[in-house]
Amino acid sequence: MIYWLYGGVAALLAFSAPRATAQALVTLSGTVRDAATGEDLPGASIQVLEARTGAITNGYGFYSVTVPVGTYTLLVSYLGFVTLRQEGVALRASGTRTFQLQPEDGYKLETVEVTGRADDPVQRADMSVERLDIRTANKVPVLLGERDILKTLQYLPGVTSAGEGAAGFSVRGGGTDQNLVLLDEAIIFNASHLFGFFSVFNSEAVKDFTLYKGGIPAAYGGRLSSVLDVRQRDGNNRRLRLSGGVGLISSRLTVEAPIHRDSTGEGRGAVLLAARRSYADIFLPLSGDAAIRRNKLYFYDLNAKANYRLGPRDRLFLSGYFGRDRLAIP
Repeated sequence: MIYWLYGGVAALLAFSAPRATAQALVTLSGTVRDAATGEDLPGASIQVLEARTGAITNGYGFYSVTVPVGTYTLLVSYLGFVTLRQEGVALRASGTRTFQLQPEDGYKLETVEVTGRADDPVQRADMSVERLDIRTANKVPVLLGERDILKTLQYLPGVTSAGEGAAGFSVRGGGTDQNLVLLDEAIIFNASHLFGFFSVFNSEAVKDFTLYKGGIPAAYGGRLSSVLDVRQRDGNNRRLRLSGGVGLISSRLTVEAPIHRDSTGEGRGAVLLAARRSYADIFLPLSGDAAIRRNKLYFYDLNAKANYRLGPRDRLFLSGYFGRDRLAIP
């Protein structure tokens, strides 16, 4: 009798025990763009407040965050842009969402509070990494009106010039041949014009650049001194835009245009062409020396980039660079 009661209770408990069910997860992905130009914003922050999680956009402005099914408040922010807040966003299934951020006219500094817990795991430590966008680089004083990101790098700690009339730069005492220079993930073997007086990077076509001075990621193949990763602009996918400038040494012209614009006026892609040419050879004939008048001394280069959105999660990029130096002394 006792055995029967014990078995009955055991059977009753087993029947009434709740079943463990796994909570469904959904993935939200997409891009963060500049609402004025349609440019992707790398390093933008996407926060899911209720889930206490978030993501940072990669170099192409893409993000991906996984949360349980539910309704959340999304907070999208980027330095120099107005923070976007969306409440009551229902996430029932995996999907894509594109965020457009408006540029901010000025900066308002408020109290900054840094909090954390001692047991928080360190997921990534970027040591000896310097990231600069082209807006910051353009504020640096330049020589003869020519903006040069390689000259801007020399203002950073641990970076020095290779010498007057020499190409390249030295990082923490390393040689110029120990630096890896990339332009849109393509290796640039000679990053200078006119024996190092100017670099091959046209400031009109550059979006941002990152300098790794130590702890270089394995994805770059390993370098003894540093890695300079330069990214070109994607182009304006809203409207046709022309820009340029005339300097004492060279002149430049940039053309941006959207590709396949839809009813909202936003293109599925964009193309960027930036050309630059020096004209020191134009003034050589003004010299009184016949030997100098016969010399040839100039350089030119062309930057091109096109991108096209094949789908919500797929994009096609095509980048190119062509440059040449002309030096002839008869």
